[in-house]
Amino acid sequence: MARKLASIVQIASCDPIPDTDRLSVATMVGKGWKVVTARDEFKAGDLACYMEIDSYLPADDERYAFLRDRCLRRFVSKSGNVLCEGLKIKTIKLRGVISQGLLMPLDKFPEVKSRIVDYDGKQYLELDPEHEGMDNPLVDLVGADVTALLHVEHYDEVKEQLSPAMGNPISADALGKFPSDYVPKTDEERIQNLGDWFEKMKGRVWQVTCKHDGTSCTIAYSKMIDEENPEIVCSRNLRLKPEQADGKIPVYWQMAKQYDVLNKLKGLSESVGIEYAVQGEIVGPGINKCKNKEQTYKFLVFRIYDITHQKWVNPVDTVKMCEMLGLEHVQIVKSNFAFFDEIKTMEDALKFAEGKTAEGNEREGVVLKTIDALPYASFKIVSNKYLMKQED
Repeated sequence: MARKLASIVQIASCDPIPDTDRLSVATMVGKGWKVVTARDEFKAGDLACYMEIDSYLPADDERYAFLRDRCLRRFVSKSGNVLCEGLKIKTIKLRGVISQGLLMPLDKFPEVKSRIVDYDGKQYLELDPEHEGMDNPLVDLVGADVTALLHVEHYDEVKEQLSPAMGNPISADALGKFPSDYVPKTDEERIQNLGDWFEKMKGRVWQVTCKHDGTSCTIAYSKMIDEENPEIVCSRNLRLKPEQADGKIPVYWQMAKQYDVLNKLKGLSESVGIEYAVQGEIVGPGINKCKNKEQTYKFLVFRIYDITHQKWVNPVDTVKMCEMLGLEHVQIVKSNFAFFDEIKTMEDALKFAEGKTAEGNEREGVVLKTIDALPYASFKIVSNKYLMKQED
């Protein structure tokens, strides 16, 4: 499922920020984000369009002109040509208040308002009737995904697509799209979008791991996915060729070879009759500024997917499989933690994400995965302290 970067939300509160007569901080129903807005721009109950952090907005849309000085991000080729430019929404601090995302009045978006319909006393958003897989084009208005409608993209995905042309040191040539019909992508939902879990998920037990700020990689040996070429190495969104046009081996394939992952998965498939996909984070020199200061490239496994039975391997068993296969597992922070019984509020959850890596550096956050017998669930908490440090 693609990330819901832009959505219709209802304002829960909008409170003045002390010591300023021009700014307020708004919250949204069912979400844990806080966004600084102009004073009196919103009141409780209003509908708005919300763009999450990491959204990449069209630079030529005049509705966002006020963001250009602060948010313009260009991608430039090795030859100096501008490949793409847009406006990146990021975490900022205004008057001592952390603001995450962009809120704009619904009236600013006629392309959204024209699709709102009233039916049986409720309001809905009408999607394209030919939208793939949609039997009913009407969806609840509050919470409706308008990412595609507003031409919003994910900043990191745009960057990944353009990396080869930019001469990015971790770029790779694409063999095709990520095989998402067989293996889920590596995106985790943020805690700020899961406000109801503080009640719904009480009693469940979680493994907590350190979130590493690298580049995600999926490695699989699967004839189900590709009978003729079952050796599969992927970035977050693309299946990759083992060699670039210039003859270099991309770092994703370097890791597959360094840890001999494909041969190990092939042997496992032949011995137990199950195909697996291993997903992990590649960290090291040149990757996201190598903020944890690794001296060499590492592939740190964070989860394993059973392709044959279409289910996640329990996190406890994932650790055991890593030991058996000689793979490195991400740092475990807590191994048997009743998170929503211990952590009561969104503020407490965001504070919980702060901490240090095993090397003593500021960690990006934490990822939580259920280890009990109930249906698998997972989410991430990114440290605001870490985010603000990166923006400084």
